Amino acid sequence: MKLSKGMTVFIIFIILAIFIYGNYAYIYTPRMDRIKQLDRDIEITAEKIAEGKRIAARLETLRKEYDELKEKLAFLEVMLPKEKEIPDLLVMIQDTLTEFNVDFSNFTPQNISWEKDKIYGNMSISMNLTADYFDLIAYLDRIEHLPRIIDAKALKLNKNSKESDKLNISLNMYTYVLNKGASE
Repeated sequence: MKLSKGMTVFIIFIILAIFIYGNYAYIYTPRMDRIKQLDRDIEITAEKIAEGKRIAARLETLRKEYDELKEKLAFLEVMLPKEKEIPDLLVMIQDTLTEFNVDFSNFTPQNISWEKDKIYGNMSISMNLTADYFDLIAYLDRIEHLPRIIDAKALKLNKNSKESDKLNISLNMYTYVLNKGASE
């Protein structure tokens, strides 16, 4: 069976069209998709490299800032007692009362209230004292110069009805306590 020249050209054209379509559909298009994916991956990697370079450029500054923050934390660790050091601090406050002839009828430390998102909590200490004015001033001055931060608040002075040179004193003091997880 002999095919005419027109039919042979038509069959060759059909085979060529199938070959071109197959090549386009199964080779060219997947490779183009792969190339586009690789181009996106290259862009993402280039962005990551650029971000890494920006971080590397700031690294020395960040290290200095980190060292400064560590120094501040070390300073705070000295100024703010940890929870386990609170009994020593209370004894120090009580000994200071005795040292300056300040009598106390009430010395009540409260529970520590922890501040959210802070590295410290505060503890209230309520006291009722009896002392003369100058002993009270000397006591408060000593408290101010203790190695721990102690704030005297809500100071109320009343004359003592029994002794004319003495004062009845109501005093609320606050000390700050370092959160145990803050220095880690």
